[in-house]
Formats: sequence, structure tokens, C-alpha cells
Amino acid sequence: MRRSLSGPLWAFRLATALLAGNLTLGACLADPTAVANATVPITAQVETPLIMDYTPLPTPTLQPTVTLTPLPSPTPIPVKWQTIARGVSESRIPANIPGTDAISIVLAYRLDPQFVEFGVHYDADQPHTIGEWTELIDAALIVNGGFFASSHAPMGRVVINGELFGGPLDYGSDSIGVAGLFAVVDHAPEIYALGRESYSPRGMRFDQAIECYPLLLLPGGQPAFPVETGYIARRTVIGIDEAGFVIILVSDVDLFSLNRLANWLSNSGLRLDTALNLDGGRSTGLGVNIPGHSRLIDSYVPVPIVLAVTLR
Repeated sequence: MRRSLSGPLWAFRLATALLAGNLTLGACLADPTAVANATVPITAQVETPLIMDYTPLPTPTLQPTVTLTPLPSPTPIPVKWQTIARGVSESRIPANIPGTDAISIVLAYRLDPQFVEFGVHYDADQPHTIGEWTELIDAALIVNGGFFASSHAPMGRVVINGELFGGPLDYGSDSIGVAGLFAVVDHAPEIYALGRESYSPRGMRFDQAIECYPLLLLPGGQPAFPVETGYIARRTVIGIDEAGFVIILVSDVDLFSLNRLANWLSNSGLRLDTALNLDGGRSTGLGVNIPGHSRLIDSYVPVPIVLAVTLR
């Protein structure tokens, strides 16, 4: 069901300051490279010159009033999906490379919860590249999970088969936007906008969960990261569309700032209801192990947390 959320987008900074007391699960460490202060252009003031000599002006000829009709917003082109297994479809979505006329491809996977299972995996002692994880886990699809510290500890909560690892995200700064939680209860996936009164889970227990930031689309498909930092990187995104399918997207090229990514998702034709940014940059990775459709985008660094998708 499509949900809407009213209110100006810039108000998310104030809303996240209230996060700590609003949920059972909590809050986040900002990526110091993720946000920069927006620069407000200064409009030059032009002084109107004085007319020293008075010359009578001719009476102007009145012109008919022209009414401008605003151009309609472009309609997103529906994404074409190719079924590669029961409950799993793949698409290759074009995206412009910033500063060029070239096009890159964002890989997208649509997952039907009726036919797949979602599982979170965490190795506290020895992180692995995505390529290594594909050797360790028998899964149809593996993607990197949330942020982690140098000690391999999760930055944000991770739930595996009902067992909690890590702690609440530390909101030392309000610049990270709205945190989110991808969670599964009784095989049903959901994305929660943490700190938003209407969408925060309260007193809930999850079978599987990854807490991360920022939320890119608020429930209803509203872009949720209005600050343009100019910092572009490889990206990993998990979302849920209007039909309830889970969508995983991976960009192996430096294409998107978080602001640009949020707006691109909103106009991508994916019909996403919510979307959450996972750890990106050097951690971004994807492994697909389906007969006839194997694919590996390896992470540049070992990661301790992954999300695995298995066929039922």
C-alpha cells in the first residue's frame, strides 16, 4: 500500500534530533564525508542608474497577455524485468555518469517474498569480501550490509535469527538524515523510517534486521535526503516497491551522491515506496549464484555483514 508523508523535506534535520527517545531499536554515526554545508549563492544588487534629462516617453502599445502552460513532469519509463529464477528478476537500468555524456548501468534485482528468504550474516572475527562470502554461503544472491567499525563491530543494530548484535546508531550529528531499518518478521520484509512517529517499530521483535542510514525514500516514495554534498561513490540500496517486492540495486561505478541517488530512485520507474542506503563505496558488492545467471561484483574490502537471499 502506498503511503504518503507530508511536511517540508528540510524538516528531517529537526525530526532526527528526536530519534533517541522514539524507538526500541535507535540512532547513527555520521559519515564525515557524507555531508557538507550547502552554499547559498549571493545575488548581486544592481543599482538602477538615474535619468538626468527628462524626455517624454511614447505611449506603449499594449500587447495581449500570454499565458504560459507549465510543461508536464516527465513520466518515468517502466523498468523491464527478466525472470532469472522463481521469485527473482533482474534489470539493467541506465544512469548518466556525472560530468559526461556517457551512460553506466545500475543492476537491479526484484525479489518476491513469497518465493525467497532473507537472512543476515555476520562474522565478528573475520570479515570477507563478497566473493569469499559467496563461497561460504549457499545463496542465490548476496549483497553487502550496513556500516561497521574498524573492530568489525556493526554500526547500528543487526538481528540474526532473533539474536541482536551491535547497538543503536549514535546520533552525534543530525547531518546523516533519517536512519532506516530493513527487517523481516515471519518472512515478511519491511523498511522502517526510524524516528518518524508513524513508522517507527515499537516493542517489535525481528527475525532478521539491518539498521543503516540514510533513508533515501520515505514511505510514499518521497526523497528523503535533500542536502547535496557532491560526494559520489559506489552505492548499495535496498527498497520495497508499491507491490511489496524487495528491490536491491548496486552501482559499481561512482555515479551518485546521496541526494542525487534519492531523486534518481524517485524518478527511476521502479515505483519504490521506501528505499534505504546500505554501506557503499569500497564495501559495495554483489554476488549472484543462479544457474545461467552467475555474477560477481566484488567488494574492494572485506565486510563483516551481508544480506543473503535464498530460494524457498
